[in-house]
Amino acid sequence: MATATEAPASITAEGPTQHVPNQDHPSVYVLMSRVMADVKNVAKNGRNASQNYNFRGVDDFIGALAQPLREHGVVMLPEVLDFQPSVRGKMNAVHMRVAFHFIGPAGDRVTAITLGEASDVADKASNKAMSAALKYALLQTFMIPVDAGALDDGDRDHPVGQRSPADAYMERLRKPAVWNNVNALLGLHAEAKADGLLNSTVSGPDGDIALGDLLVARGKELKAEAAQREERRAKEAPQVAAQVAAEHGVATTHDRADAPTKEDRNAHVQRLMAQVADRNCWNSPDALRQIKGDAEAHHVFDEQVQGPQGAWMPMRTLVTVRITELEQAAEERNERSAA
Repeated sequence: MATATEAPASITAEGPTQHVPNQDHPSVYVLMSRVMADVKNVAKNGRNASQNYNFRGVDDFIGALAQPLREHGVVMLPEVLDFQPSVRGKMNAVHMRVAFHFIGPAGDRVTAITLGEASDVADKASNKAMSAALKYALLQTFMIPVDAGALDDGDRDHPVGQRSPADAYMERLRKPAVWNNVNALLGLHAEAKADGLLNSTVSGPDGDIALGDLLVARGKELKAEAAQREERRAKEAPQVAAQVAAEHGVATTHDRADAPTKEDRNAHVQRLMAQVADRNCWNSPDALRQIKGDAEAHHVFDEQVQGPQGAWMPMRTLVTVRITELEQAAEERNERSAA
């Protein structure tokens, strides 16, 4: 009878997989193949109601393998090889590399090394990362049967594999109702600021960018587009009115007997430009909007006026551009105060 050889006293995953044969027992390779033959399919038995998806958790894999491992005498021992904590906004995050040693009754062993990553607002990040590492160690080592195509989603299936907190903001930001809505962007910016995530790096349309910068840039883009549409509509308004009047036989403003004369329009322009030149008005978006409405009501919004640098332009351009400048300056001040 062959003499039994004891397993090594020290186990370290950094070296090669060790084999200490004992001829009285099958090798760990043989026993693990028998475990693989006995393990059953693991389905997505868990349900995440808040995010509306099914998942297979680490408990499902432990339940599928516990009995076959016991029956064939295979013991599993975990070993954390590397541990890296970090902070994501208000979340505690952990990255770790874990070795799982599968030891047979003959004393030989096989080691599987996987990665675990997770985050938590309290003290559970390490627990979740260990669970994630264990789940994929069992799944990949024993080739546990799963549903066809179920691995395509990666860690999204994992109930404890938390993503970056900024990812939740990006999911909301990608929705058209938010991406194309200035007020929704402002609300999202306020929430991200409260969560300390404005400086979190996210993937924007043109590459990596801070979440706060992406929100501000998109808001400015929407405001510029709105200003261009408004200016275009105003320029087209006389033509549209003339076309409607021609089709329905209605006199346009310029054709009516009570239409303002050129002298009247000039007087209105001078009065409004005097208000624009006032320092308090020039630096107030609300005051400029009132002037804008007054100019539209008196049909002088397209009248040529002289801007601050001496250039001539339609009054609509002067007022609209100045409102946009003031709003952008206010946003930049808010960003600096939040930094």
